[in-house]
Amino acid sequence: MMKKIFLSLCAACVWTVSFAQTQMPASAPSIEARQAEGQRLSALRQNLEDTYQQELKACYQNFDVTSCRIQARERRIQANAALRKEELRYNAAERRIQADEAVQRTEEKTSEAKTKEAQAHRAQAIQAGKDRADANAQKQIEHELQGTKRGEYEQKQREAAQHRADVEKKLRERTKEPAAPLPVPSR
Repeated sequence: MMKKIFLSLCAACVWTVSFAQTQMPASAPSIEARQAEGQRLSALRQNLEDTYQQELKACYQNFDVTSCRIQARERRIQANAALRKEELRYNAAERRIQADEAVQRTEEKTSEAKTKEAQAHRAQAIQAGKDRADANAQKQIEHELQGTKRGEYEQKQREAAQHRADVEKKLRERTKEPAAPLPVPSR
C-alpha cells in the first residue's frame, strides 16, 4: 500500500516536471502563479517526507525491517531526485525573474539620472549663452565709446563710483574705535 502511494507521488513529480518543461510561458508568470508554484513544491516536499515516515512505521510491522527500510529509502531518494530537479528549475526561473527585475529597476534609475543630467547640462548651456551675449554687448558698447570724450567721461565716472564703493566698504569693515587724541603738550 505504501509503495503504491510513494510510486504515485513519484509519477506526479515526473509528470509535473515534464508538464512544466512543455508549458513554460515565454513571459514571466504572475507573482500569484509563482507563489502558488512555490507552495505546491513545498507541499510535495512535505508529502514526500510524510510518506517516507509512514513507510518507515509500516516497516517495523514486517519481519525483515532492514530491507524494508532500505527499499523505502531508495524510493525516497528517487522521488527526491525528481522533485529536486523541479525545484532547481523553479529556483532558476525565480533567479532569472529577479535578475530581470533588478536590471529593469537599474535602467529606470539610470534613465531618470540621465534625464536630470541632460536638463542640468541644457540649463548650463543656456546660461553660458546668455553670459556670452551680455559680455559681447558690453564689449560692443565699450568699443563704440572708446576714444571719444563721452567714453572717457563715462570711464572716469565708473572709476569714481568704484572708488567710492571701495572707500565705503573699507569704512564699514572698520570696527575699531577711533584712537584717543594725543595729549596737549605742557610747557
